[in-house]
Amino acid sequence: MGSWDEASTESTIDGILKNIPRFRILCVGGSGVGKSSLINRVFGITEAKVSTYAPGEASIDQEFVSDENKYFVLHDSKGFEPGNNINFELAAKFLQERNDKKLLKDRLHAIWLCTETPRAGRRVLEGGEKKLLALAYKLGTPVVVVFTKYDLLEWCKRLEEEEEEEGLDEETLRTKSEMNARVALKASVDSLNRSTAVLNIPTLPCTGISVFQGYEGTIATLVDMTRNIVEERLKGDAWVTWAIAQRANLPMKIEACVDVYYRALTGITPGTGNMLLWECLAQVHRDIVTCWNFRDKSKILGGTEFMLLMLYLVQDLKDQSPTNPTPSLDKIRQFVQLITTSTISIAPPAANLGLTYFFVKWVSDAVLQHTPEVEALLMAYIIDLISVLKALFDLMLKPDLAGTINWEVLKGAFEDYERSNRRKDIHDSCRSLYGTRGQILSRENFRQMFKRLLDQSLGR
Repeated sequence: MGSWDEASTESTIDGILKNIPRFRILCVGGSGVGKSSLINRVFGITEAKVSTYAPGEASIDQEFVSDENKYFVLHDSKGFEPGNNINFELAAKFLQERNDKKLLKDRLHAIWLCTETPRAGRRVLEGGEKKLLALAYKLGTPVVVVFTKYDLLEWCKRLEEEEEEEGLDEETLRTKSEMNARVALKASVDSLNRSTAVLNIPTLPCTGISVFQGYEGTIATLVDMTRNIVEERLKGDAWVTWAIAQRANLPMKIEACVDVYYRALTGITPGTGNMLLWECLAQVHRDIVTCWNFRDKSKILGGTEFMLLMLYLVQDLKDQSPTNPTPSLDKIRQFVQLITTSTISIAPPAANLGLTYFFVKWVSDAVLQHTPEVEALLMAYIIDLISVLKALFDLMLKPDLAGTINWEVLKGAFEDYERSNRRKDIHDSCRSLYGTRGQILSRENFRQMFKRLLDQSLGR
């Protein structure tokens, strides 16, 4: 058994990221509209990093990347003020040049047209913005219209209610102001749709957002809209890079994991004919970790120690009856060396986990085959890994953790899942599913079963 870190087969995610290493997005909008705050919120970076770039001052051709999230690249364009065509001409030239690029990674993957949520009858679109939408449609570039600072619209509606009806209780006031804000936003969306109809372009995805606490759902909606139009307009897997880059929509990350690895689980990943089982597990592990895009400077999540912790979780899926009564000393020595040569002094004692020789030998020697026991192990491993990362994601939301992975917080997430009844139920289901049938599932039955067990594990 070689090192987990030495698995030579190129993974599905590696292939996608070779073609599209960063999601390229253009933010269009005037100064003060809230573009920097939006970028910070969606991509999980700090305002200090974005303000250092001063995007409002920069050329639209300049690429802004963040050390905190390497999977996106930002271009910034000032808004299009009436009577001033300079900014539009620069943006139009940029769109055309990017559209002419041969490689998908160099093209523009999406545009966010940001405008403050209209209040008091303000126009939704200016002339330059309409021309930009027409050009983007002609070139096939995905666009989402983003109404920023939606919270201010709700606040205005609250003030109006307080003036019209004194003495309203807090719950009634909040309910009425939220409802009136939704009505006002719909009027703006209807106005936008009329404008696009005049331009002879299809209805555009648009949404109101706020970056403040309590409005997280608006950001998740924007992330979903972006994914949907990117998948619709662009060929290939640009949406997967988007799912990796964004840090605001957890279900999308889970969907990306399942979508990419369904091929591995059903034995249809290209080039896996002679792959060993441990190589497949290592590949799947690394790529699912990549999908989640945690801030992991020490690369703990993709390291051997954490992989072995996850391997320990699924050991119960394999019959432990000895198939060879004379263990290979070389095999044991190789495995012990593998799990004890850690460069991280605070790594967990993986060698003491209780991994049995017979399980290790099976994982080491088994060829990836479309068999019940292999399929059951892969299914359980991926569900377990996604569940642990979900628990880790929830822990990372705590303000005192500052968003950085360490062994202490990972241990908490791992133990939370390891000790749960959910894990036992998932493994029991996998054993029962394959143990009683003794045969593999059809693709559709497998898909349904995998989704049901994953939803069960995540409590969805």
